[in-house]
Amino acid sequence: MSVETPIEFELEQYKDRVDAMQIANELLREERDRYKDASDSLHIELEACKQTLKQAESVISRLRNHIAQGVEL
Repeated sequence: MSVETPIEFELEQYKDRVDAMQIANELLREERDRYKDASDSLHIELEACKQTLKQAESVISRLRNHIAQGVEL
């Protein structure tokens, strides 16, 4: 059985805190990466929605022109 000096005890506490912070940091990095992946997926989906909306606006515009000209649909 060894008796720790106050400095050794304090050093051990700091090592434990550093270990805990490294674990927390790794968890935060993993969470950041998951959020980045989700953000990328949402951005792709948003761009697809914008394209669909442009197509729908084009179709609506053509239908309005046909209606204004009296073209039967």
